[in-house]
Amino acid sequence: MPDTAQLRLTSLRKSFGGFEAIKGVDLTVEKGEFCALLGPSGCGKSTLLRLIAGLEEPTSGRIEIAGRDVTMEEPSARQIAMVFQSYALYPHMSVAENIAFSLEAAGVAKATRLARAAEVAKLLQLDSLMSRRPAELSGGQRQRVAIGRALVRNPQVFLFDEPLSNLDALLRVQMRLELSNLHRDLGATMIYVTHDQVEAMTMADKIVVMNGGEVQQIGGPMDLYETPANRFVAGFIGNPAINFLPGVALGLSVQEVGLRPEHVRLAPAQGAPLTGTIRLVERLGNQTLVHVATPAGLVCVQGAGRLPAVVGDNVGLTYDPDQTLFFDADGRRK
Repeated sequence: MPDTAQLRLTSLRKSFGGFEAIKGVDLTVEKGEFCALLGPSGCGKSTLLRLIAGLEEPTSGRIEIAGRDVTMEEPSARQIAMVFQSYALYPHMSVAENIAFSLEAAGVAKATRLARAAEVAKLLQLDSLMSRRPAELSGGQRQRVAIGRALVRNPQVFLFDEPLSNLDALLRVQMRLELSNLHRDLGATMIYVTHDQVEAMTMADKIVVMNGGEVQQIGGPMDLYETPANRFVAGFIGNPAINFLPGVALGLSVQEVGLRPEHVRLAPAQGAPLTGTIRLVERLGNQTLVHVATPAGLVCVQGAGRLPAVVGDNVGLTYDPDQTLFFDADGRRK
């Protein structure tokens, strides 16, 4: 079968002095995939993106884009385009000039670059704003201009470095929808760095969960949620977060048990496998979160919006055995 990989990383490593930031990453991203690099601050995801972009030189390993070894090539030769967190727009240029700038720098004829900029602006619904300067635009409009500047170059791979982190909550939701629609319309290959699991879960086809410079697991959003490879992935994916309890607290002969809040239920204390006292009730409209203090630790229960629960009540907790995750002493899922 033909190789459909748009990006392939093989045994990629990066050290800064004695600190190894990337520890032998292997990753294949297929043509047209939306791949999110997800993890906490300092996990190596931005360093990995910079290696792909050519902004950092790997200590060892190989980077291929569309079947071509680009490991030691300059960024300009990699046929990639990067959208930064800060937008990095030129304040003295109009929207049209910002979008077309990379084509001008590449020596593309004026008529061609203006036509291409107009085509991209229409796709991003910026065509009515072409004469404005960045200071006259909203945050979402500036982000679209930054995406347009990348899109105009027809890159093999789009790289996004936490592009929504400067936006307010409502605008982030709108931009997630716009980016998802753009990906679907273009069929483009996108690599997206984020520490926000909601962004990764709602937009990506493939998620690469990283921690300490290593890949913890690669998979689709629901694969990571339902079958995490280890305790770290189980704890990082999911909101509200998973409950971790010692197996002995539930009368089980396993080291550790993971229970998603939606798989735990309130019950009468008598006869329940675990009992405790309600410490906090969070009414969120469509759902209620109940935090119960038990001898095994605090347990979060997710239920319906009008779930009966009163702070101070003693309650029992039951759970769905078929939805229970088990982990060994090293944090690996059993």
